Amino acid sequence: MKKVVLTLTALFLIASLAMAGQPKLVKATITPNKAAIGEKVQVEVEFSGKQSALKQVYLVVRGYEYDTDAIVLKPVEGSKKNVWTSEQVIPYEAPAETFHLDINAIDKKGKEIITKGFENNSTGKAGSIELTVTY
Repeated sequence: MKKVVLTLTALFLIASLAMAGQPKLVKATITPNKAAIGEKVQVEVEFSGKQSALKQVYLVVRGYEYDTDAIVLKPVEGSKKNVWTSEQVIPYEAPAETFHLDINAIDKKGKEIITKGFENNSTGKAGSIELTVTY
């Protein structure tokens, strides 16, 4: 019994240490969060750690992942924080509804960043932002 407990404790400790170095989502915003077709919006996503720890950050429109391209975010040059951003224009063919823009982030080792509560999300496990499109 003691061996089982020690083995499980060791596995938990190793898993915790392995995840400790991975960046975590700090905040994600879209400004404005309500926009009409043709208007510009600014997406900003911040992670813990250094920018160099991430290889890629992108958004997928939940429910439209096969109909639209991923929105690729770029790191903010010269920022002391791990901030990624993108400016987008609301497409003219977008329907008036609320969309979930799911955040995907890949670290330098090729592993996906997973935020607690988003583990089972199929289109972005780092987080999500809501955008309401109006006419």
